[in-house]
Amino acid sequence: MTMTARASTLSAVLTMLLLAAPAGAQELQITGYYEHTLNADYSKDTDELIMDASKLRLDFASGIPGGLSFNGNMNYIVYHGEISRNITPFLPPSVQTVFNQLGLPAEITLPRERLYLDNAYLTWEKGKIRFRAGKQQLAWGSAYSFNPTDLFHRKNMLDPTYEKEGVTALRFDYRWGIGGQLSLIAAPGDRIAESGYAVRLGTHISEIGYDVALTAHSVTDSTSFDAVTWMPVTQKRRALGLEFTGSLFGLGLWFEGNYNMMETEDDFLRAAIGFDYTLNNGLYFMAETLINQRAETATPYPVHDWLAYLAYGEPISSQWYLVGLGKDIGDLTRGGLYFFATPDGSFVLNPRLDISIAQNADLIIFGGYTMGDDEGAFPPGYYSLVARATVWF
Repeated sequence: MTMTARASTLSAVLTMLLLAAPAGAQELQITGYYEHTLNADYSKDTDELIMDASKLRLDFASGIPGGLSFNGNMNYIVYHGEISRNITPFLPPSVQTVFNQLGLPAEITLPRERLYLDNAYLTWEKGKIRFRAGKQQLAWGSAYSFNPTDLFHRKNMLDPTYEKEGVTALRFDYRWGIGGQLSLIAAPGDRIAESGYAVRLGTHISEIGYDVALTAHSVTDSTSFDAVTWMPVTQKRRALGLEFTGSLFGLGLWFEGNYNMMETEDDFLRAAIGFDYTLNNGLYFMAETLINQRAETATPYPVHDWLAYLAYGEPISSQWYLVGLGKDIGDLTRGGLYFFATPDGSFVLNPRLDISIAQNADLIIFGGYTMGDDEGAFPPGYYSLVARATVWF
């Protein structure tokens, strides 16, 4: 579809939304943002790669009599230049050799343009009860680097404009007291047997000052690849999880994890635990550890694990560690420095600047540099710089 056709489609959808608003509904509110992302990568094997993307997000909200409301958003993403990414810098030499031997392509091509309905859901709320139906966010968990209890969303590691797309589902919530909430989720699949279900029971325990939640999932999982054919594996996955967040002696503490019972793979535990603290001078410090029994414990990691990492964001290592620092630099700028490490001897350094250009405009600049073992989770010699400007309206 050409850019002109895309623009016409977007215009038609907006017109229908405006005309379809019920007579008794509140005025349809349209907000959103424009975002421009410039991503520059470099490695000794591939030289430089520059990806230039624009994104327009339109958010819709409307109240309807009877406790009903509608919310949704559409995203329109355009790549202006290069749309193919060479995945060689993301892979260790052993995996590159396998790709070359079998003549497998070393490039991933992203769509030149993409117009899609990101979220669109109807909410009915009365007292302590809320019911929501439609395409919506179903992410749970408080961890920073990876959320073990988020089993409905996937992550494309090669897309610099990545955003978690909504999942079509029915959701029921019952809330009570301070922090008490029961959530029930049903996400239809192509067939009834492939549908996903989840339950979350949370409460605030005032005696210890912590929010605690129990989670349970039953989903059709397709985030791994077969070790022989390298084709995506579809299997039943059931998980029981625990979350808690709180503070102790000024330290913020969090835990998020689950035990996963798989249909064809070995069962595994995955958990993230971390803490943060802010000093009197405003310096922010945080640390987090991910334990991931789904991954192999020693290098070289198998090819199918690398495919799962690139396609779905599945962690490639059995553990990783994250340490971060942050501090305001003046009134409008905040600086940060984050450091990832894995037991295999590989590391990633991520500097970051968050700059407030105006009341409704921000600029984020962040980079990445990998170092350490050639066969590690982060192959060395990869440089990345991303500049992202956002204007809200």
